[in-house]
Amino acid sequence: MTQAPPLPESCSLTLEAVLADPLGPGSEAEAHMRICRACSEARVAYLAQEDCPEVLAPAGYFDRLPDRVLRKLPARRPLHQQVRPFTWVAAAALLVAVGGGAFWAGRANRTPFVEATLPRPSDVIETSVTLSDAPFHDPEEDAVQVQALTPEEMRALLKHLEASPSPAAR
Repeated sequence: MTQAPPLPESCSLTLEAVLADPLGPGSEAEAHMRICRACSEARVAYLAQEDCPEVLAPAGYFDRLPDRVLRKLPARRPLHQQVRPFTWVAAAALLVAVGGGAFWAGRANRTPFVEATLPRPSDVIETSVTLSDAPFHDPEEDAVQVQALTPEEMRALLKHLEASPSPAAR
């Protein structure tokens, strides 16, 4: 860390005169302050300081302050005396009863309130394969395939179904 350069002799003499008497430092100090801006600002800053000293608190004042404030507050009963043990037991029993009742009611009624209903595929579609031939056959897959046909493909399928004998007649 660098040190500040030393003050010139004339500045140090002027500042000593300002510290001795800030309102009338003398003619030499006044002449120097007209030339040196730093010394004149130092005099203004010194004069701007408050003259009254800080107010001192009595010894131990802040150590005793919390106790003094607490003594002035109204007395309160501790929390464990405000709520009697019977109240805690009643609250715990109520909590167990409501929780247990909700649990058992949920176990007893396992049917859903809302059931999803899907539209039934039309019975017009007949397949030539029985369920015994295809154990993992999904009947809705046929309906989806038919619905995805273009009108030209649908006409061709209807002509093919009219021309072929029905599976019941076989």
